[in-house]
Amino acid sequence: MRLGLTYEPGYVPGMVIAPVGAAGGMDALAEAVGEILRTDLDYSDRFDILELPDTVSLSGPPNYALWNQLGAVWLVTSEVSFAPGTQTPILRVGLHDLVYGNLANVQAFSLPEPEADDFRMAIHRVSDQIVSWAAGGQLGIAATRIALRRRDGDGSSHILIIDSDGHNPQRLSGGGQNVFSPAFSRDGMRLAYTIQDETGHFTLVEANLITGSRRTVAAGTLLMSPAYATDGRLAYAEGVGGGSRILFEGAERLTEARGRALNPSFSPDGAWFAYEAAPTDEPQIYVRRISGGPARRISIYVRREDTNAAGPTWSPNGARIAYSALSNSRWQIFTVNPDGTDRRMLTRRGESEDPSWAPDGRHVVFASRDAQGSAIWILDTETGRARILTAGRLDGLPDWSPPLPSGS
Repeated sequence: MRLGLTYEPGYVPGMVIAPVGAAGGMDALAEAVGEILRTDLDYSDRFDILELPDTVSLSGPPNYALWNQLGAVWLVTSEVSFAPGTQTPILRVGLHDLVYGNLANVQAFSLPEPEADDFRMAIHRVSDQIVSWAAGGQLGIAATRIALRRRDGDGSSHILIIDSDGHNPQRLSGGGQNVFSPAFSRDGMRLAYTIQDETGHFTLVEANLITGSRRTVAAGTLLMSPAYATDGRLAYAEGVGGGSRILFEGAERLTEARGRALNPSFSPDGAWFAYEAAPTDEPQIYVRRISGGPARRISIYVRREDTNAAGPTWSPNGARIAYSALSNSRWQIFTVNPDGTDRRMLTRRGESEDPSWAPDGRHVVFASRDAQGSAIWILDTETGRARILTAGRLDGLPDWSPPLPSGS
């Protein structure tokens, strides 16, 4: 008798995305908008994007019954035009419910010029609005960015910020130095990271992503893993003696300097934080109340086995904590309930580390290395679908931003 285990993802509704209509002279803009919308909605992993059959006409009112028979639940229609009396592009989007046969939502969005720096992000926000309409108010991930550390050829590294679809990379920090642990603020307007100079000295820096200004938060012999609490306070790990402790900016301590404590991550309700600690030689994942009290280990520790666990990240919906841990002597990504139950292994090939949650609470970005090289991957924890964000470079330590407001 043979026993097997088959993973079957949940139901994913079909969606048809009609070509973007265009007023006179706007065909190129319509094509660019349509490509971004289609990619964003596909990458949301909430829909089965259906191809348009050649036999189906898109002229005239939508044939709801026909589309529904072809397996579609949603139809997205759109058109670009100029606002009356101006040269301001307008994108009008409609979401049709093919089951109930009606126009469920419609809205017009002002767009920047296609050459503007924020053009793609403006379309990403439209995509997230469509996701919200179709998914009952759930967050999209298109209007987000991912910060990561990229190693340079001379052995130094810099911070790179890239859209979640892999476009629009922007270098934040200069070369000739080593940088670590980029972390977005809760509003996405600031980024904290640490710099190590040639003497080994560390500086914790906070960059304002709107104005470009920077401020020094702290300096010392070891400063690592900054993270923003739910109330906006900045926490980080500070080396003390032979160990390290976690504290808030302003010296309020969250842990004492016994062993090593790193990588704080805060629960959405602001009451708890997860962190990595090594009271013995093997680091594990713990959770603890911010107000104090005993720590509770939630990763699996097996005595005399190599079961290190590191880098916890609390999901924005509070449901899961992701972290990396050794499995068969290789680092892999796991998730677990905050009480330590229902441990799940998400990756099984190569070496995978440094997870960070998307704001929708279902996608995770992480760094991976295997025989094919290094890459930053994005994984949908509900469907199991994965895609590469960057490849062929020594990228690591990714951090996913919250949804970015207009003007960012």
